[in-house]
Amino acid sequence: MMEMEHESAGNSFKEIREVTNDLTLPDGACNTYRVTFSLLYEFENDLHRHIHLENNVLFPKAIMLENDLLSK
Repeated sequence: MMEMEHESAGNSFKEIREVTNDLTLPDGACNTYRVTFSLLYEFENDLHRHIHLENNVLFPKAIMLENDLLSK
């Protein structure tokens, strides 16, 4: 279920990238625009890091732990 949520979050951010022309500021963008895009970029990086850690570190370890507990 959580991996499906990760997929959904990735798809949502893909849409954000599409509607913002890959987070490209328009000519004459005000400071609010600049801050918003900067925060979106930071959020995207944090999201990728979070998904990577869960999918590649936490979930495999949880599966190993569950298998160990079930085998006893």
